[in-house]
Amino acid sequence: MIESFHINYPEMVVQKSKGLTESEEKLATLGYRTFLQLWSYPNPYKMQDNGQELCDMLVVFDNHIIIFSDKDCLYRKSGDPQVDWRRWYKAAIHKSVRQLVGAKNWITNHPDRIAIDAKCKKKFPFKIEITKDTKFHLIAVAHGASERCKEHFSGGDGGLCINNQIVENMHIGSNCQPFYIGQVLADEQNFVHVFDDASYANILQELDTIQDFIRYLEARKELLLTKAVFAESENNILALHIQGVIRGNAHHLQILSEDCNIVTLTGQMLEDVKQSPQYISWKKKMFVSYFWDEMLQKTFFFIENGLSSYISHPTVQDQSRLFERMASEDRAHRYVLATGFLSFLSSVDPDVRGTRIICDPDNPDTAYLLFLLPRKESIEDSVYRDVRRGMLVDYCMIAKLDYPPIQHIVGVALESNSKEYSSEDFVYLDVTNWTDEQQQEALSLKMEYQRIGALATRLRNERHFDFKSLERSY
Repeated sequence: MIESFHINYPEMVVQKSKGLTESEEKLATLGYRTFLQLWSYPNPYKMQDNGQELCDMLVVFDNHIIIFSDKDCLYRKSGDPQVDWRRWYKAAIHKSVRQLVGAKNWITNHPDRIAIDAKCKKKFPFKIEITKDTKFHLIAVAHGASERCKEHFSGGDGGLCINNQIVENMHIGSNCQPFYIGQVLADEQNFVHVFDDASYANILQELDTIQDFIRYLEARKELLLTKAVFAESENNILALHIQGVIRGNAHHLQILSEDCNIVTLTGQMLEDVKQSPQYISWKKKMFVSYFWDEMLQKTFFFIENGLSSYISHPTVQDQSRLFERMASEDRAHRYVLATGFLSFLSSVDPDVRGTRIICDPDNPDTAYLLFLLPRKESIEDSVYRDVRRGMLVDYCMIAKLDYPPIQHIVGVALESNSKEYSSEDFVYLDVTNWTDEQQQEALSLKMEYQRIGALATRLRNERHFDFKSLERSY
């Protein structure tokens, strides 16, 4: 498919692994969907003589570094349940823990020595800077115990039971309990999340934005470090979190009653949540939000394959900064943004220019500006795109002039008369240090646009989804 396009920027082409095993392929697929493909890298390697694999998937986004280790190990039957458990635990979990901690140490000490291929010829496209604000998230995905777990407990979802009072070597000691997982490391700085066959896909599918996923990891970590927790499955903790999300409280896990020092989660909680009217309504409502994901993924495909018709900066990292704010929106906010964008697309006459600004009262310093510009068949694509990009920047400057509290503006330009919305242009303006010169430039732009009739009075609409939408048409 790529061969049918003209590669405009070969230096931007990123060729990633698709996963080396079946389970790693699935993890990579889920990762691309949740973390978006620009920030997800399956099977990176340490840049050293033997080219040792760093981890099974690496996600680098803003100040967050998520490291996955995926192990698919056969759970053998020897007749001794404790022996079988110890063998599987050492192969599926203990090895993952060692890999995860080793990967974290390598990234910390050698952030510039990471490759995305086994021959270590293609360097990791991001410059990783380790600072006091860097947050590592270590995740072990352990496969192979599900069926034996169901046999052991005579049912259930096949997930390991969670008892965080089990710490480190207690997992494999003389009194170990098969199919119970606690804190695999007592070191809080190297906290490892352990997910299994029953839970990991649910987590990545239900919390399928970077923001939602990281929020869950941080809430889960705090819960397991501050409470005595017993859960029949990781899915029960996930269910508790989802209940908070669909009620508008994404921090539900973190605000459990201070009087409750023991948390016990039993039964098929996730199935109960998924069958509830509230969950069904939530999922139906969120369907429109995937417009946001699709718009970004389409753009990232062109960036990573060097197919963009225009780039403002010649590296993947510079391009990623342009989209970080868009990608950092959680599922609920993507719903609001997608709704605002799509309603505007459907309401504007195909032959009319228009803009809409969407501001989030929860994050008032950021605004999104959607610009629609009709395209005439007689105009060459390159000319049309140049004009549209220039106008998009101008409108973003004017938006800062009109709404001084805005510190960050993301502009998105589409074709108002294209049913397929075949091309998009993006711009990001950091206006936190707005100068007098920029103020004067924006004022001049506004006056010129008013003179030529390209700027009308903006209408202010209050939206039921708690975002303020500001609209202008001409």
